Parts: sequence; C-alpha cells; structure tokens
Amino acid sequence: MVELRSRKYGAELYDDRIRLVGLSTAAGRNRVDMLDDLPFDAVEGEKIDREGSLYMAVPEKNTIIKRVKISTDRSLDPDKLAQFELIASLLEDDDQYYLESFEINGGSERLAVAYRRQDIDRRLKLLQKRLIKPSGFKLRSWAMAAGYLNYCRHEGGRLVCLIDITDNIASYCFVENNRPIHLGAVISNAVIGDPDETSTKAFLLDIVATVQYQMLTCNKLSQSVPLSMIVVTGGHAGDEMAAGIEDVIGIKTALPVMRKELFAPEILAESHKYLIGLGLTVD
Repeated sequence: MVELRSRKYGAELYDDRIRLVGLSTAAGRNRVDMLDDLPFDAVEGEKIDREGSLYMAVPEKNTIIKRVKISTDRSLDPDKLAQFELIASLLEDDDQYYLESFEINGGSERLAVAYRRQDIDRRLKLLQKRLIKPSGFKLRSWAMAAGYLNYCRHEGGRLVCLIDITDNIASYCFVENNRPIHLGAVISNAVIGDPDETSTKAFLLDIVATVQYQMLTCNKLSQSVPLSMIVVTGGHAGDEMAAGIEDVIGIKTALPVMRKELFAPEILAESHKYLIGLGLTVD
C-alpha cells in the first residue's frame, strides 16, 4: 500500500505532558523526524501537519483485558468470539466501551480489550482541541511491541520482555519469536524519578516482582523458553535504570537497539525512549 498522507503522528498523554512522534511517509519512504516531550498546555496545532494522521496510546489502567482461547472451528469468527467472551464479563452495558481484539500466541488465543468510552472520548477531545482529531488509538503495551518489532534490531534472543517506564504505571509486553504473547502494566505505590532514591528503588523492585510473577503464573510464559533479555524504554529509560533492574533480577537488561536508517540523525540519541509513540505509527 502507498500511503497518500505525508505525515503520521503518535501521541501519548501522561500526567500533564504529551509525548509526540512524527513520521514522514513522503515518496513511499518512512523516516522518523520528530520526537518531543513537552507540557500539554504548551503544545500548539502548528506543531504538526494538520493534513496528517494522529494516533494515541491508551494506558492499560483505563481498559479491561481478557485472554480468550480460540476454537479450531473455522466457521467461527475469532474476533467476534473474543469480543463476545469479553462482553459477557463486563459489569456495564457494552455500549459504554470501545471494543477490539487482536491475535496473540500464533493465533491460538486473542486478547480482547474494552476501552472505557468516556475516558477515550475525553482524550480525543483534548487532542483535537490542541492538535487534530485522532484517527485511532492503540493499547500502550501493544504499541510498544509494534515499536520494538518495526524500529529496533532484535538482538535479545527468543523470549524478550519489553518494559516502558514513562510514568508510575509502567507497561510491559513479552515477545516470543517476534510475536507478542503476554502484556499488562506494573502497578506501584512508589514514585519513579522522585528525589528520594528509596522510592525509585521501590518502583524498580515492583517492576522486577511483576516480571517474575508473570513468568511463574502465566501459563504460556511458564511453558516457554527462559527469558533471555529485558528491554527498557520510555521517559525514564537509561543505562542506570537498566543496570538497576539487571542487578536485582539477574537477567540481561538493556536499552533497545534502534534501526538508525529509520531516523533523522539529530533525534536518534533519544529514539530509544519512544517505542510506544513509534508503535502508534505502525499500521
């Protein structure tokens, strides 16, 4: 497919800030030429091409997620089946949600997601007021996986855990053989980036505990190959953060290795922090 619009954007709202990724699709060649993290009140419509397409990330805490095993009966639509299973577990009417599902584990399961319509509509209005009306949205951890698979070199082995640390609810996604198999968010009462180092260390311990718990309790992960690497991205991603996680969990932890040819040289140094925004630009 040849993209007719010349620009794509990924937007992530967190706290009172916005993180933006800009992708040029001119002449059929994709090139990331904008990465920005700024106060939301400071962003202006001139920041982006109003003829472009904008997509936003949605935190896991604002969704309901259900794993659904898919029947081998080919007469059943797997997407409709997954959504039906999810709707049956909702406490409110399904018209209070946006619904979708996507394939995981090579098609043996689907991940059904219910996005709270009220929260999504509020975010859409905020972005439309400051920038342009978004064309769509994507689950934060799913976007992170798309960013990793399309913009990074895959040097971590067969099973990799991606962790985005931008705010105090970090997203994670396990990827096996370049396919997402499990995802979620780290819930912590600690504060990352707090001047009190004790709080930051507590947040890191919560991240490690979450990874270890998922490896033990998730059926797919517990039957999989050993976790070979943890890849850290997001606003707080850095060598010191990666080393802190590695020291505690004992598994190689590093920043993502970006595909340099896909980025303008002046923004490459910060690109490892933006896997979620980058993933929003992937179809």
